[in-house]
Amino acid sequence: MRFIRLFTKGVLLAINTGVVLLFLLACLAPWISPERWWPISFITLLFPYLLLLVVLFFCCWVVFKIRYSLLSLAAILVGWKSISAFIAFNWPDAEKQFTAPDNSITVISYNVGLFGLYREKDSKYNRQAMFALIKKQSPDIACFQDFYTSEKKHDFNNREDISREMRLPYRYFSSDFNRDGMQHWGSIIFSRYPIVQSEKVKLSRGPLSESMIYADVVRGRDTIRIINMHLESYRFNEKDYRSIEKIRNQEDTGLVAAKSIIQKMKEAFQRRGRQADIVADFIRKSPYPVVVCGDFNDTPASYTYFKIRDGLQDAFLKKGTGIGRTFTGLAPTLRIDYILPDKAFTVNSFRKINSDLSDHYPVIANLTLQADSTSADH
Repeated sequence: MRFIRLFTKGVLLAINTGVVLLFLLACLAPWISPERWWPISFITLLFPYLLLLVVLFFCCWVVFKIRYSLLSLAAILVGWKSISAFIAFNWPDAEKQFTAPDNSITVISYNVGLFGLYREKDSKYNRQAMFALIKKQSPDIACFQDFYTSEKKHDFNNREDISREMRLPYRYFSSDFNRDGMQHWGSIIFSRYPIVQSEKVKLSRGPLSESMIYADVVRGRDTIRIINMHLESYRFNEKDYRSIEKIRNQEDTGLVAAKSIIQKMKEAFQRRGRQADIVADFIRKSPYPVVVCGDFNDTPASYTYFKIRDGLQDAFLKKGTGIGRTFTGLAPTLRIDYILPDKAFTVNSFRKINSDLSDHYPVIANLTLQADSTSADH
């Protein structure tokens, strides 16, 4: 009996040690670019599950053998930087009545998924519902990714319609892809206030590469730089999603399918690492306080997130609660859409709207620029 007890304890301790080592490896991601060592990006996807296991082991050992709990406790303390970026430790706001300060701005970031253009459901209904959702938020600044607009007759001119219906007359659109100069895809910034300068910065080469865009917005005496981006996705197609199902179902062909999936993920991790370096350098050189919005396609445990966020706040961590999932597919732990304001701002509120109109949830923050902040200090 004693042998069984000792054996069980030894096995659990070995598993605990392995979990802690993987967890600590994931916590190194902020300092290791996927270009240098891409496997670490796969480990960061496991971060929430590894954290859960570390906590469970800690609780287990506290009850049965308290000195062994020190291993997990040490891991939690060492990995606190990553933990505090993943979880917002704020009391949940019960959809309280929030009154925005007079001098504040409301910013929305939303991957609109082309307004449901290729959905099997009625795309016209989907678009109308999304317009209603966005309009209800009364944003001063709106940053959209996966944006579609068209000048073709009987098609949707979303660019003009949003400006008119939501009273956001100023805008800058990347138009990264277009068809016959009439149909356009990309990222866009809408503003209630004048835009005095705007530009797009290519983040990678190739026919499917997108841009980071920025717009310098003037509100009163203040100039704010709004940055919007859609970073490299995995570019999974229908065949890939079927392959993922095979892997989940542990079918024989799953191993073959996994090679294609892993290769696409590896390439995306590396591209995002390069893109994050470009974005971070651009932010650092900004002459104005910045508000960074976008779909990063990477979690808060990633190199991408930490590189871009360096020196900025995360509106979700300031006013949100829990893990803040923003993507509806693949896993329940994916927060990949962000609003990152300069430290010159006070974050008054943050909200996420659980809507199935896109495969992403919109995120909204209300911000106030501090009176003595006329330029960014990066």
